[in-house]
This record gives sequence, structure tokens and C-alpha cells, in this order.
Amino acid sequence: MKQKHGGNIESVAKKYNLHSDNIIDFSANINFVGPPPDVYSRLKDNLESITKYPEVNSGKLKKKLSEKYGFKKENYIVGNGAVELIYILVKALNPKRSLIYAPTFSEYEKALKTVNSEIEYHYLKKEYQFDLQIEKLKAELTDNIDLFFLCNPNNPTGKFISKKEVKQILKHNEKHNIFTVIDEAFVDFVERNISAKSLLKEYDKLFILRSLTKFFAIPGLRLGFGIGTPSLIEKMNGFKDPWNVNVLAQKAGEIILKQDEYIKLTKKAIYNEKLFLYKELKKFENIEVYYPNANYIFIDLKGTDFTSTEVYENLAKEGILIRNCSNYKGLDQNYIRIAVKSRKDNNKLLEHLKSLFIINN
Repeated sequence: MKQKHGGNIESVAKKYNLHSDNIIDFSANINFVGPPPDVYSRLKDNLESITKYPEVNSGKLKKKLSEKYGFKKENYIVGNGAVELIYILVKALNPKRSLIYAPTFSEYEKALKTVNSEIEYHYLKKEYQFDLQIEKLKAELTDNIDLFFLCNPNNPTGKFISKKEVKQILKHNEKHNIFTVIDEAFVDFVERNISAKSLLKEYDKLFILRSLTKFFAIPGLRLGFGIGTPSLIEKMNGFKDPWNVNVLAQKAGEIILKQDEYIKLTKKAIYNEKLFLYKELKKFENIEVYYPNANYIFIDLKGTDFTSTEVYENLAKEGILIRNCSNYKGLDQNYIRIAVKSRKDNNKLLEHLKSLFIINN
């Protein structure tokens, strides 16, 4: 079974005759700590609000975003998840030719195909450990490219580039009149500050995309936002439903942006668990484990006797769901991705992997 995305719990439960509540989902990169406790209590107190329409264009939430991240309300657009904003942006820009990574998040390609954009691919190479080679990329960002998607940190590899390197790309793209989208969906999980949002003051042809569902563990509510020039935001608003974000998601957004202590404790918990899982996985022979800059770990299975599909299916039968990366452009049946979860869940995953691989003692 190939996955289009992580989190396909119901389909796995049906295929392997499992109860969905008993499946441990390592395929979706969601904060294992769970939502801030205030989200549950405050949303329960606001359930009567579902009898009313949500605020048009999420005005209150945009004000909260402005207070937390800077810029004016007019620089923000809020979406029913960050993915919705990808599709809205592509419709607003209508690029004739675009360039994206391979491998990277598949929704860029899908969104671009909805406007019949011709797509070129910059392939990240195994020989460079999937690190971005800036000069090679710039050579492909020519005058005939209208739009470039940069996923930072990248999904599924977990690799990131520094703000200095981002600026090199933006400076190059400015000369060639290329619009740049930087997807920072996982930036809150990275120890270093690599966000490019401050560069919005220097470059007009730039849009920063952020997710609030992954770090704050509310994927079922769907919530993301973007930052760009007021003129771009106004144009994007013309391509979306004015009530695109439901009332509970808007309220959740207002709540989570105030959770400073939760953010601090969560970052510590994720850092500790990802180091634990990374070090344990490094003990296995014949697999290559990439350092997890975000909350997921990219693994090369090439030295084993298993394909990614075989590992996926073996674990799925045991109620453990991982991400089979074979359907990512630029990858093959050698790669999987696993999310960082709690110590109990991580240990269960490790136990099952030991039954498949030979551990190097």
C-alpha cells in the first residue's frame, strides 16, 4: 500500500483488521505531546459558537498573529490548513512555469497542476546526503521560471538551509523576477531560528507559509497561515471562501498563540525524544539514519533485505504505521520516514524493527 500522505489510520485499520484506536501513527508528523490543555477546556466553553458563522477572513486571529509575529493584519491570510493556502496562492499567481524540489511535499505539484503550470524539478541527491546545493539550484532558477517552492525544513528529508542561504536564493530570484514560496510548516520544531519571515521586509516576491496544526497537535481542526504583501493577500482573498476557517479553529488559533510555557516544554520534550530515537536507530546495521532537524526521521533502507513497502506492511500488521516514501518523486523503495513520538511508543517501534533488522551491538 502506497501512501499519498501520512495519517491514513482508518484505511490501515480496515485493511489489516485492526481497531483504529490501537494503531500507533508514526506516519504523520504531529507533536506527540498533544494540544495545550487550554484548547480542550476553552473549546468546550465555546461550543455554542457553532450556531453562528465564523468571522469573515479570521480578523481576530490575524490580529493575534500580527501581535505575535509582527507585520500588519493586512499581511496575513489564514487557511483551512496550510495546504489550502498553497492552492489559493497558485490560483492567484497562475505561474506558467514553476520549479520544485524532488523529493518534497507532494501538494506543491498537485496545486500547480490545477493551473496547468509547467513543472521543472530540482533533484536532491543521495550523493550530497540530500542537502541542497545552492549554486546548482540557482543555475536552474532562470528567467523562464515564474514560481519556486522552498520547503524549509524539507519534508521528508528533514534537511534545512540557513537564513543566509535563503537570502542568497531570494537575491538571485529577485534578479530573475521569480516569486518564492517558503513553506515553514515544521520550522517550530527546529532548534535554530531559520525562519525567513524577517526577509519579507526586503523582498516583495515572497510568501511565507506556516502551519499551526503540527506543532500544536490540532490536525483535525485544520489551521495554517501565510504572510505576504497586502496586495498579494488581497488577491488571494479573492480566490477563497470568506468563511474558510471554521469558528472552533479560529478560537483554537487565538488560544494556542498565547501558550508560551507549553511551547517551551514541548520543544524540550521533542528534542529529548528525537535524540533518543535517533541514537537507538543508529545502532541498527545496514540502515542510514539522517539526523532529525524537525520531529521526523528520514531513513535509507538500502543496506537491508527489505523494501520500504515490505517494512511498512510488516509494521502495519502489528498496528504501527510509518511513512512509506516510495511515492515521493526522486525517491525509490529504499526510504521511510518516521515521526518522533513518546518514549513508550518509540520503544515499541524499536522492538518491532529489531525483529526485522540485525542490530549492531
